[in-house]
Amino acid sequence: MSRKRSNIAVLILAAGSSKRLGKPKQLVKFKNKSLLQHSIDVSENLNLSERIIVLGANSKKILNEVELKNHKLLINSNWQEGMSTSLKKGLEEIQNLHPAIENVLVLLSDQPFISESFLKKFINTHFTANCLATFSEYREIPGVPAIFSSKIFPDLMKIEGDRGARDLIKNGLTNYQLVPFEKGIVDIDTEKDLKLLEKLEHEA
Repeated sequence: MSRKRSNIAVLILAAGSSKRLGKPKQLVKFKNKSLLQHSIDVSENLNLSERIIVLGANSKKILNEVELKNHKLLINSNWQEGMSTSLKKGLEEIQNLHPAIENVLVLLSDQPFISESFLKKFINTHFTANCLATFSEYREIPGVPAIFSSKIFPDLMKIEGDRGARDLIKNGLTNYQLVPFEKGIVDIDTEKDLKLLEKLEHEA
């Protein structure tokens, strides 16, 4: 990855309480590793300018069971107000630490099938297209992982509540790319999702 392409920060959003699941989904195990640890380990292997992780609910328990490695920790005390608060807290920190940063890669803590190879391809697509945003696409829905140019950081800072950056598209963003990631649909919100993950692990 060129120097230009290393001018990118990663932001792992992991502050939610997993209310529907009833236990921290960040610590759900897949292939003998917690889902959050998997996201951290994949991020660690990428050539990035900065790595930040945002925790909130259950942060002490999570910190006892994961290794942050080279990721800077932020605690979002307003996590109850929704995912947008974690996104904005992370963006503020990135802009304070690295005012010249040009892009941010957003990851979640509950996508077991993200990989180093997929994210390298994903980042290359973003830079080749020279677009404002690149989203993963599963079942024709844009989602995370996603990359955002600093040119639209002000728009991201306007998102409120438990909303994601997909709102940018609803609000008129057109200069973006979609990268197919069918297994991105697998995330862990309910006991049903957990049972599906267990089945996929046995099949893998």
